[in-house]
This record gives sequence, C-alpha cells and structure tokens, in this order.
Amino acid sequence: MTEAMGGNVLGQKAQAARRAFEARVMSPAKALRRALSRTADVLWDLALVTQGVSQEFLDQDGVIDSLGENDLLLLLDGPDGALGLATVDREVMTGLIEVQTIQQVTQLPVDDRPLTPTDAAMMAPLIDGTMMRLVENLDGHPLTPQLTGFRFGAMLEDPRTASLLLEASSYRMFRVAIDLALGRRRGDLQLIFPERIVSAETEGSDDHPGPHEQKMKLLPAQMHAVLTRVTIPLSMARNLRPGEVIPLPSNVVDGVELIAGDQRVVAKGKMGQLDGMRAVRLTWPELPAAGSSGASAGESATEGASEAFGLPAAAPEPSMAEQDASDMEEDLPDLPPLDGGGGDFDLEENDAGDDGSDLDDLDLGDFGSASLDIDIDTA
Repeated sequence: MTEAMGGNVLGQKAQAARRAFEARVMSPAKALRRALSRTADVLWDLALVTQGVSQEFLDQDGVIDSLGENDLLLLLDGPDGALGLATVDREVMTGLIEVQTIQQVTQLPVDDRPLTPTDAAMMAPLIDGTMMRLVENLDGHPLTPQLTGFRFGAMLEDPRTASLLLEASSYRMFRVAIDLALGRRRGDLQLIFPERIVSAETEGSDDHPGPHEQKMKLLPAQMHAVLTRVTIPLSMARNLRPGEVIPLPSNVVDGVELIAGDQRVVAKGKMGQLDGMRAVRLTWPELPAAGSSGASAGESATEGASEAFGLPAAAPEPSMAEQDASDMEEDLPDLPPLDGGGGDFDLEENDAGDDGSDLDDLDLGDFGSASLDIDIDTA
C-alpha cells in the first residue's frame, strides 16, 4: 500500500515537471506540425494541415521495414557525415508537384510511373524549409542538437540502397499524416534521424551558443588608461595640496598604456579628443617583417616607452589583433580639439613640446578615468 502511494506521488511529480517543461519549450510534434504548415504557406501559399504526428524509436531493421516500396525515398545529409532518411508517399508527392507546376492541387488519379530525380528535387524546398523551421521552433529543447544541420541530399532508388547507408544503432522516426488543399490529397511523410552523440565542440560552435554565454556577458571587465608614473620625494608628497601641478614628461600623451587584469599591458595608445570626448588612439606594436632578424621600429618604440615608465616590455600582440587595430586606425578620423578652455588639449599642441621641455602647464582637467601612479621615494 505504501509503495503504491509512493509510486503515485512520484508519477504526479514527474507529470507536473513535464507539463511545466512543455509550457516553456515547444514539443517536437508541435514544432514539426508548425514547420510543415508554415513552409508550405510561405513557398506556395498552400494549405497544408497535419492530421497527426507520431514518434517511434527503431533499429536498422525497423527503419527498413517502415520504408514503403512505392514511396519517394530521400537521403538527408547531416552534420559530421550523419545520414537521415525521408519518405513521401505518392499522393503527397503528386500534390506538391502539381502546386509547383500548375499552381493548384487536383484530384486526378495518381500515375503509377517510375520515380525520377526530378521528383526528388521538387521535394527539396519543403524538406529544407521544414528542417530549418523545426530547429528554430525547438530552440532550447534537448532534442535540438540531434536535429540540427539536416537538409535534402539526394534520391535513393530503393530500401535496399538505403540499408547500405544506415550506420547508427538506433533511429528516431517522425510519421506525419498530411492533408493538402482541404483534403484534395492525403498521405504520409516520414522523417528519420539517427541517434548520435553530439560533441561538446558542436554544441559550443557559433550556431549553438554555450549554456553560460549570457552570464559570461554580464561579468564586469575593467581596463585602466595610465598616462605615466612619476617618482617624487616623500617630503613633496606630504606637502601636496589640491590644485597643485605635478610636472609630467613631454611624451605623456603619446605613451598611454591600457592595463587590464593583473596589471598586464594589453595595448598602448596616444591621448587626444574625438567628438568632444577624451579618446585614445591605439598604436599597437608592429611585428618584425618575415625573415627580418632585427626588431621593427614599433617594437623599439614600445620597449623604450616601457623602460621610461619603469615597466617590463609588453608581450607582442597577435597578428590578428594587429591587423584589426591597423584597420581601426585607418578608419578613425583625426582627433579634433575642443572649443574653449577647461583643460582641453589637442594632439598638435602637445606634439610641439617634443623638444625635451616638461609640460608644466599641461592641465588634464576633470579627466577622471586616467590613473596616475605615484612612486614615493623615501631616500
């Protein structure tokens, strides 16, 4: 008695969880019905109604037994060499050919003629459109990876030829009862997919974002722009008051470093203005040309800037990042100066101070995003 009650409770919990899941995600049967009807309507303005969808799990012998001798047999090409099958009976095939040739579905008797590759090719739009919309409707369903990537392949001569291509140990078959043009043609369509193990690489591809993608996008990432580092005596540091000016090197605006994470220099740039806002034009270090034993001018400049700032030389950027930065630099317009005062400056005025004189009068205004590291010399 107790076991029976426990079984009923577990069954009720399982059914409740299943109903909650189906409320969030569309079931495969409903997704397939909608995909077929929508594809026929978009392609040919055809009223295609599904009378029922059944799902079965078959082995290789079961798949061969389900293939009709007079049905049109199609091969479905899948990802990573996976192969599926589709069968279309003569009634449905005839109706689809009629709507594509004479723009209407008739009730003429079905011609028992040999099937041709042309018949198969005329089924391709329905197969491809249905598979595309089926995957879209099943977004978020655990079955989605199993059905993704299948499309029309070619016509198969007979079930024996199909049996030679079956490699999976088990298959999932959808059998759909179809009504065309308000009952003028009725028949069945079968879609058969192999049960396969989807690799983690496939699930994490661009077409299938990983399960933690949205959370990863919300993680905060901080990057600091460092103009320079100044060493001053401890006595001077104690006497600093608001409004006092600290002398900076002449190349302060040309040696901006972008630091992220564990104080690693990820890029260098030149300070300026763009559209009325502070801006940094990235100047990625240039890699040496192929076959050149010496360092390029960009590397020399980078090493010199690192030594002047008292930092270890930054690791060279990847070639792809260098190319992207070069494209960005070409597309970025010249940095215009702001009108009026308020601590604004432009690049041309700062370039004029490259004669070695300190920029004692340089005022960065309220540029709060630039960090200034001060090393205290206690000697």
